[in-house]
Amino acid sequence: MLAGLGGLSLKGQTSGASEALLRIPETLIDGLQPLTAKALETSPVVIDARLKALAAAAREEESRSLTRPHVNVYGSGGYRASDANRTGSFQTYYNALAEQPLWHWNSLDNQKRVAQIQRQLADNDYDEARRTLVLDIRRRYLDLVLQKLDTAETDAACERLSSHLKASRDQAARGQVSADLLTAEELDVKSAEVARDRKREAFQRALRAFAVLNGLPSFSPDGLPAQIPGVSTELVTLLAPAAPAPAAQGAPPAALARAQGELTAARLNKDITRVRNFPMVNLAAGANQDQTSGADQTAVLSYYSGVNVNWNIFDGFATRAAVRQAKVLVRQSERALDDARTQLAQDLADGSTDVTLTVKELQIAEERFAQTSSRQQVDEDLRKSGRLADAEWQTRRGAAQVERANLYRLRGGLILLLAEQELLRQRATKPSKEISFP
Repeated sequence: MLAGLGGLSLKGQTSGASEALLRIPETLIDGLQPLTAKALETSPVVIDARLKALAAAAREEESRSLTRPHVNVYGSGGYRASDANRTGSFQTYYNALAEQPLWHWNSLDNQKRVAQIQRQLADNDYDEARRTLVLDIRRRYLDLVLQKLDTAETDAACERLSSHLKASRDQAARGQVSADLLTAEELDVKSAEVARDRKREAFQRALRAFAVLNGLPSFSPDGLPAQIPGVSTELVTLLAPAAPAPAAQGAPPAALARAQGELTAARLNKDITRVRNFPMVNLAAGANQDQTSGADQTAVLSYYSGVNVNWNIFDGFATRAAVRQAKVLVRQSERALDDARTQLAQDLADGSTDVTLTVKELQIAEERFAQTSSRQQVDEDLRKSGRLADAEWQTRRGAAQVERANLYRLRGGLILLLAEQELLRQRATKPSKEISFP
């Protein structure tokens, strides 16, 4: 229980309470915290996102060279002979050129800004990948806990059927049970064994997939908890959906960062494409050794400095078509940002509704299971005194196990929903770097 957070509303909550809400699953569910901490270092998902961020940073650094001076040197050497006197000499030739971009209609600066945006998006994706990983681990861990309980109950039920079959065979040997009934019971046991084996295999596959997700060679179910703790209903209030922060000023909120960044990059690429056929001006300076001259084949050295102009006057209307395409991409990015804002607001509202409904459903399940637990003790006493048939007792016991599994599912679902809704609220209102999660 997190009694210290009882009665909290996510609207206007304190920073400490907000951080606690983000980490409720690790606080309440045993064994989860060390797994998530380890996975943030070893998971292939995180490693891949980190490599992409490093590659984007390298591309940004590369883009800075666009506005820096470039120096090129060409040289050659060889033996040259004259037909007149059939004599020759070894001669060298070279050309050195240094250019500094002077005026490119801001296209070079815009290319640097695009690379910077891509690097920022990669960093944001890295943070988001870590958060998504934690959420996925939480969900799968809860599923494993429930699968383990279900598998154990299936094993126990199958064992009970096998024991009952053994007793039936003894009765059949004494003529107290017909062969048809015995055959039907044997088929029931075989079907139960197949169902048990399927659940075991599904559980093992889930364990292997969980190990891969965490970047582990294997994962043992021994550390899985036997139950999901209850959640104080005083902890939960209706989560008011927060309106997404406008992206016009400063860094956009994490949930809209990619859509906003892609729109900005699309607009810059449109500007870059628009000036592709404009004259580009560079400052230039160089030196070269020209062809030799005179009877003695003396090398001629020359030096120059000035301005180079490169103007692609006509390219068959390729640039015009490229500009139209760039405008379409801008419009698509604008639509994507609008859709992202709408979807974010809807997700916030839906999350609050889900929490409210889950709280109500959990309250009913808690009350129902409390009644079932009380009745189980009575049923046990009736069974021991012979007033409750073994078959009926097993049926009631199986129903109680189903109720328990549903209760744990609802408890775990509420725990995860509280954390996920708080994370969504922060992603809707804060830049990625300001969210201290995970």
